[in-house]
Amino acid sequence: MIANAALLSLFGGVDASSSLGPSGRIALYKTSVDNAARDTARLEADPKVKRDLARLDRALARARTPADLFRDPEAVRVILQGLGLADQAGNPGLARQALLSDPSKADSVANLMPDTRWKAAAKQLAFAKTGLDTINSAAMRETIASGLVEYARVTAIQQRSIAVSDALVVRNLPAGKAPGVYDVLGNGVLRRFVQTIAGLPPEIAVQGVEAQARQVQRAVRLEDLADPAKREKMIQRYLMAAQDNAAESNDLVSLALRL
Repeated sequence: MIANAALLSLFGGVDASSSLGPSGRIALYKTSVDNAARDTARLEADPKVKRDLARLDRALARARTPADLFRDPEAVRVILQGLGLADQAGNPGLARQALLSDPSKADSVANLMPDTRWKAAAKQLAFAKTGLDTINSAAMRETIASGLVEYARVTAIQQRSIAVSDALVVRNLPAGKAPGVYDVLGNGVLRRFVQTIAGLPPEIAVQGVEAQARQVQRAVRLEDLADPAKREKMIQRYLMAAQDNAAESNDLVSLALRL
């Protein structure tokens, strides 16, 4: 079982405890891909995953409205981890505002957030339109359960290599759909991935968002991320070029990106 405090946020800072070289990163990436089905099956039976799902089930049984769920911070943590927003578990107020808002309205909190994961999660949960019906459905429970398992799998790999966990996130992007430049700039993993393969310095973050967007668009064909074969070539470039750190213990745990 993965220890609660043995993981570090994908989207936050990292401590340089150890490093893998390019060949080590590529080997770990290949092993992680090859063993994904086995590791997923093992983690589906992990006691912590089961406890988290049971905690959410209890909160849902008590809730009468979506707002009731946000009175239970542990249930909110499970939802955020399951839907790719684990790095936001420390922002329950923001989570409440964004996820309870109506993503079909242009001025909703979910739509106004630069991080498009909020809008995606608000659409999935559909609290504004269906109340608790969607989150109580078998399909949504399976989505959250699968997200918790993938979270555990990728963050365990992250303890050995941030770059490999990033590569796995990128590998799992939907085929046929490329992230937009503002999706990249608003997400820690994609920003790190694209800046590295483009050779752009971290200092571009001090520039205005429009200037950053122009630099990214000039340096990288983001549409290539929609093609699995081209995406894989980009991943190999990233694993070769990344300045990698292994993750040490930290109280903040983050989830692999889901778009």
